[in-house]
Amino acid sequence: MGAALRVHRFIDQGERPMASEEFAGPIDYIVFALDEGADLSAGLAAILERVDQGIVEILDIELIARDVDGHPMRRHLESTDFDGAESDILDDEDLAGIADALGEGQVALAIVYEDRSLASAAAAFRALGGMELFSGGIAVDDLERNLDRATAATA
Repeated sequence: MGAALRVHRFIDQGERPMASEEFAGPIDYIVFALDEGADLSAGLAAILERVDQGIVEILDIELIARDVDGHPMRRHLESTDFDGAESDILDDEDLAGIADALGEGQVALAIVYEDRSLASAAAAFRALGGMELFSGGIAVDDLERNLDRATAATA
């Protein structure tokens, strides 16, 4: 997955650390189902706030609908703030899965992003000679199971 196309506002001006070989935050995605014609402006503004704060980098953002035959189709996102962020990271299989989950009269907003919330901490640890060894996510089911186990052990 290439990360060449991102939403860069202040990041382009060198004010915030970007993904590098030394640190790349976890890459994740979220997909929202919305009524067709819904006003996305408040949610898109909230995303841009996170970008401006250096918390996330948008790797891909797609508006997905179904055509008259039920096949997935990309729609252009009507926000110039996200020009260049529609990088087509999502493949045909992803689009089909998203479209299949849509109800009648719905569209989906899919966002692929890099979590940059610990970039400044990573830079500080690198300055001490540290290096990132491992990074990854934890499935909610695994977390719940481990918390239950820890709670049972202390009871």
